[in-house]
Amino acid sequence: MMKSELLSIQTLIQNYFLQRLMQQRKVSYHTVCSYKDAFRLYLRYLEDVHGISATKVSINHFDLEYLQCFCKYLEEKRKNKPVTINNRMAAIKSFMQYVAETAPEYSAISKRALMLPAQKHELPVMSFITKEFNALIQVCDTNTFIGARDKLMLLLMYNTGVRVSELLEIKVSDIHGADSVNHASVIIHGKGRKQREVPLWKTTVKYINKYLKTYTAECTDYLFINKNGDELTRSGVRTRINKLVSQATAQVPSLREKTVTLHTFRHSVAMNVVISGVDISTIAIWLGHSSIETTHKYMIADIELKRKAMEKVGSAGNSSYKYKPSADIMNFLNSL
Repeated sequence: MMKSELLSIQTLIQNYFLQRLMQQRKVSYHTVCSYKDAFRLYLRYLEDVHGISATKVSINHFDLEYLQCFCKYLEEKRKNKPVTINNRMAAIKSFMQYVAETAPEYSAISKRALMLPAQKHELPVMSFITKEFNALIQVCDTNTFIGARDKLMLLLMYNTGVRVSELLEIKVSDIHGADSVNHASVIIHGKGRKQREVPLWKTTVKYINKYLKTYTAECTDYLFINKNGDELTRSGVRTRINKLVSQATAQVPSLREKTVTLHTFRHSVAMNVVISGVDISTIAIWLGHSSIETTHKYMIADIELKRKAMEKVGSAGNSSYKYKPSADIMNFLNSL
């Protein structure tokens, strides 16, 4: 019984990655890597905490009780935040949904596993103010390949609000109209292989052209690579951002008070656009959100947004008052 069960879990996991994720859903390479890391972490947890080696793991070890203990382990032992825990568990729960659909003999286990609630997190995501972002740009040593690449990475993240997984998927061929700084854009390959086109600022386009001219030999496919010429990874981006933030803190002490994550750039873009007066449904398109509810979460507790709202209320009786969004942004969004 143990042997057939062992083969079953092995087959299910293999089919989940090869058939469900890669063939049917056609997820990106980075999604596969993220899900793979989640499974590896869970298997190491089972061995280290429960004494269950990978060769002895069965479908029973994906039951709700084990998953609840794993969440507690991530929070208490690894000091993971709710967002990180939810990302890890999304991979496991996606697998258990696959099990529910393809292996009805395990329906009781999969049903219980899918009852696992998401971790709650109430703290708002931090966003940058202009001088903080400029400080990050200034500490990039553009005389080196790594520094020049880091500056381009920061500019694109702050300009477009891409997810890190989307940033790493950008190829040189995804940059459109770079010869005309007024009409340039980038194609973003989002979740579920959905594509969206985002306009680029003039400063971003000019730097892209300079970067590609300087590093033509290096940038033949993916826009962001490491010093060995391989595709840059999520952990690689995180390492560089942490280093730049550490260096920039000397210039702008306010960075010490912020927990800067890769998502901070995305949130900053959302706030910059909404403060410019763009409606929330358009911002959802801009960021690639499938639900406006997701976009709405970005707006909660932002002081600058509230200040702008107060300005509009206070100026209601002033007929000369006009609140205009950025012309460049609106022209592009209106053309969608």
